Amino acid sequence: MNFGQYDYRFGIETILERRSSRFYNITIAQSGSLRMIRFDMLGFEGVIHLKNSSIVLFDYMHLQLLCLLWNSTPERILIIGLGAGILPKIFHYLSPRTLIHIVEIDFEVINLARKYFDFKENNMIRIFAEDGRYFIERQPSNQYDVIIIDAFTANGRIPHALRTIECLKEYLRILKSTGLVVANFLYEQESRYRETYSRAHFKHIYRGITPGNYILIGLNKEANIFNQTELQIRAEFLQQNKSLPNMNWIEEVKYIRNGNDNKWNISAAIFTDKVHEES
Repeated sequence: MNFGQYDYRFGIETILERRSSRFYNITIAQSGSLRMIRFDMLGFEGVIHLKNSSIVLFDYMHLQLLCLLWNSTPERILIIGLGAGILPKIFHYLSPRTLIHIVEIDFEVINLARKYFDFKENNMIRIFAEDGRYFIERQPSNQYDVIIIDAFTANGRIPHALRTIECLKEYLRILKSTGLVVANFLYEQESRYRETYSRAHFKHIYRGITPGNYILIGLNKEANIFNQTELQIRAEFLQQNKSLPNMNWIEEVKYIRNGNDNKWNISAAIFTDKVHEES
């Protein structure tokens, strides 16, 4: 599997550990200078370059980082789903004064991230080992600048309780009025996700596209709506002030599009708590 100039070769990988939890069959493996975690053999949940952990290998993760276009130094970020712990480490590298909360339901994922991916808590990074929906519902209102949904079931989908319209309204409640939600999806059921987000009363929605995934960025009521030119200017600022080894902010912003374009099936059924669906 290719990550730009870096290639993960399954044929020569070394299995470092296999472990089963309540939720996944987890594999830790290594090929050359790349180490990865995967769940139930369905693909990569996280990959690091052992010689330079600030290299961001996933295309979709580049798009998740574009939340900094709206606020380059957020006070508080909430990430649902830990994986290898790459995303919180990158945010901490880019914005050391940002308080980062991570919620991960699986203790084994947390333990393996610590053991194999050098994930560490500090005074600005804190992890909560619990169900993401329960965590969200007990949080006070108006406290996060950014919420990132990066949790998946063994089938590679966002857990149902984290994708319903009722949950989206909870995200909006605990966001600051200028905050935003970033969610990462597989391409399947795109119309249902976009219709659910469109009905949750986000001020505006952007859509980002990568070869295997897409993201939706939903703005709360007082967040700024930027056109493509304004996004480009803000990307130039990040390129100068928050550089990463293999990320070009100016190029990445070209993958962000207006998500309110109505180019989906607006009659698609939304996700709701009233009808539970397997994820």
